[in-house]
Amino acid sequence: MKAKFLYDGDCSFCTQLADHFRSRIDEKNLEFISFRDLSETELQKIHPDLTWNRCEAEVNLVTGGTRLPGFFGVRRMLFWATTYRYFAPLLYLPLIPFLGMGVMYFLKYLKSRKRI
Repeated sequence: MKAKFLYDGDCSFCTQLADHFRSRIDEKNLEFISFRDLSETELQKIHPDLTWNRCEAEVNLVTGGTRLPGFFGVRRMLFWATTYRYFAPLLYLPLIPFLGMGVMYFLKYLKSRKRI
């Protein structure tokens, strides 16, 4: 089953992120979906933990029955991107996830203030 990257189609930053990776990842591996195009029931079919509130809060990658939110989803997605796959293992070094989560929370803060 193909992995799914869920993003907020009303957020310019999220849409730019999805477009950036869409051009670098083979679509046979990953499907990019704006959660705004789905009902709550359709989200639940993709993964039982997905809700509109969770999808509004951060991007989500669903792969192999596992939901990876925010930084963790983007980090996993980098392995499928031809230009980033050799950089991706560095994001598994100690303390890097804390930095990545901090960046994602900062971006979420900016998004909530409608600056992005």
